[in-house]
Amino acid sequence: MSPGMRIMLFVFGIILSGIIFELVRRKRFREELSIAWFAVSIILMASSVADKVIDPFAKHLGISYPPALVFVWIIFCLVLALIYFSSVISDLKGKIKELGQKIALMESDIDTDRSAGQDNKDGDT
Repeated sequence: MSPGMRIMLFVFGIILSGIIFELVRRKRFREELSIAWFAVSIILMASSVADKVIDPFAKHLGISYPPALVFVWIIFCLVLALIYFSSVISDLKGKIKELGQKIALMESDIDTDRSAGQDNKDGDT
C-alpha cells in the first residue's frame, strides 16, 4: 500500500472520530451507538498499517489469500452489529407496545370520567 493511501486512511479515521465526537457532544447521537462508530474509526486508522499485520497472521493461520481473512473479520463484525441492532429494535418495540397500552388505559379513564361527568349533568337538570 502506498504511503499516500496509508495517510489518507489514517486521516479519514481521525475525521470520522471528530464527526462522531461532535454529534455526541451536541446530543444528536446516543453514546452507546457512538462506541461502535468509534471502533469503526479506530479500525479505519489501524487499516493504514493492516497489511503489515494481516499478511503474516494469515500466513500463520494457513490462509493463502490474506484479504480473505479481512472479509471474514468484516462479516463477523457485521453479524455482531446486526445482533446488537436487532436487540435494540426488539427492546424499542416492547417499549412502544407498553406505551401504547398505557395511552389506551389513560384514554379509557378520560372517557369514563367524561361520561360520568355527562351523566351527572344530565341527572341534575
